[in-house]
Amino acid sequence: MRIFGRKKGRKLSSAKQKLVENFLPNISLHDEKNLNHLLSLNKPLCLEIGFGHGENLIKMSLKKPNWFFIAIDPFLNGVASLLEKIKKNKIQNIFIFHGDGRVFLKDLPIDSISKVCILFPDPWSKKKHEPRRIIQKDFLKLLSKIMKEDSLVHISSDDWTAQTWILKNFLNSKNFIWVVNNIHETYEKPEFFENTKYYKKSLVQERQASWLKFKNIKFY
Repeated sequence: MRIFGRKKGRKLSSAKQKLVENFLPNISLHDEKNLNHLLSLNKPLCLEIGFGHGENLIKMSLKKPNWFFIAIDPFLNGVASLLEKIKKNKIQNIFIFHGDGRVFLKDLPIDSISKVCILFPDPWSKKKHEPRRIIQKDFLKLLSKIMKEDSLVHISSDDWTAQTWILKNFLNSKNFIWVVNNIHETYEKPEFFENTKYYKKSLVQERQASWLKFKNIKFY
């Protein structure tokens, strides 16, 4: 399965390179032993797909020490930044999958995930790039399968094309319902999400972000 977008940016510092080489293997879910250990803990699991530099993951992991978090991203520089924050904060409830989340999700058991966060996914705004967008019919079917019934997907975007695409695909899915009381709340950032580097950038550039929430209803 092809990954679109960046997989590596500027050259890593020697300190970050050492973290990737020496620390990442301890919490990498490419290692089947780590994945089996994580699943055996029988703790609530939260996925964050496309975690940027990991600011939100760090905040959630510190606020919910009894939860475990699976961080998924193909961008090596973001992985290195997250490793640095995990080490600094002595966090022990984050595991990382460096690669394509669509591949990893296929290895997860049914009903194993309690929450999913997808914050500011690459919008791929051009019409010809629609197949590159992460939110697709088959992806939502897979997501529903691994999520517990009534668990939530939180997804945000500051791109109008992406917002429309996300909402359309979730509303067309038989596996999810939109959780919303009024339209105004979709433009209010939930308190439990961190002000990430990307979110701050969207504020400076006056791009209106939406914050959508969908419940998994397990329709087969």
